[in-house]
Amino acid sequence: MNLNNESNLFNGKKDILLKYYAILDKQFNKAAKTNSVVTKYLDLGVKKIKLEIANEEIIPRIEQNFKFTIKDNLDHYDSVLHIWKDDVRSFLSSSYQNNKYLAVVYNKRTIMRFFLEHNMLNAQNIFSNSFYFSASDFSDKILPKFGHLFVNAIYPATLTSHSSLAHAASVGIDNKGVLICASSGGGKTTLAITCLMENFQYVSDDYLIINKENNILYSHPIYSMVTLTPQMYNKLTNLKSKFMYDNYNNTKYTLDISAYNNNFVKSLPIKAMIFPSISDISEPTIEKSNNTKAITQFVYSTAKQMDQHLNKEYVKLLLSLVKDLDCYQINLSRNLDKNVKILRQFIKEL
Repeated sequence: MNLNNESNLFNGKKDILLKYYAILDKQFNKAAKTNSVVTKYLDLGVKKIKLEIANEEIIPRIEQNFKFTIKDNLDHYDSVLHIWKDDVRSFLSSSYQNNKYLAVVYNKRTIMRFFLEHNMLNAQNIFSNSFYFSASDFSDKILPKFGHLFVNAIYPATLTSHSSLAHAASVGIDNKGVLICASSGGGKTTLAITCLMENFQYVSDDYLIINKENNILYSHPIYSMVTLTPQMYNKLTNLKSKFMYDNYNNTKYTLDISAYNNNFVKSLPIKAMIFPSISDISEPTIEKSNNTKAITQFVYSTAKQMDQHLNKEYVKLLLSLVKDLDCYQINLSRNLDKNVKILRQFIKEL
């Protein structure tokens, strides 16, 4: 997202930060008195998030985005996300009303984001491990402009010394998985979705959680939706999906793929990292890649998506999670069936 006209409201003033949290808590509690609060949970493998929703209008959207990971009840949770409808601009003084975007920074971390052009707020309470999401409009006209729903809360909520949100796809065969890594337009989603259609185990096409346990890397799902270009959507004629909406610039369709719930897996051990390369060859190939170059590309892509590419500690964490993976390049042909066939055989032989 373009963050031109960014203004840092303050940096390092805990007392002022606490006042902002008090305002947000007050606004949520006010909305909760007017609307019945609905409680849902997101089970994201390494962490569980409680959703306290003070406006039922957004519930269908939440359920549509998280059909595989959303739960009505869990025995425990690690953090809370407060969700309500409000005039976000009213939280700020008139001196900030002309800004399109405002950031609140504490200890070099952006913990509040005011998207004033669209009257939306994402915030993290770093003292209580809770999060806030508020907007004046929950319709398809606004929410798709910001990509994946609640990603600004899911990223910090799942970040530990052994886990992180990652920008990658993940599929597998016989409980052996691969991370498919590429920048936008690099063939990652198309390859993952065609694998899903051919009954691979499936975690994600874009965002997922990775965590390392006993020197084994695992991937965990978040969303039950994907984005495809109109051209690719029209090409995948057998894809069982439900159209949700165009994204913010009408270059991609967002699709509900919960019809494939039987293919989703809660946890997939990762054996290798795959980097697609789109070409005009008639037969696809898979070849060993330079690990340093490939892992650096993955780390940069993920850190950039999280706006953490200048955060040395976060970069070190990502490196520690994936440094032991072997990396391969899959040279894709225009024949989607052949691409899936060679990847299936490759995974079986890992």
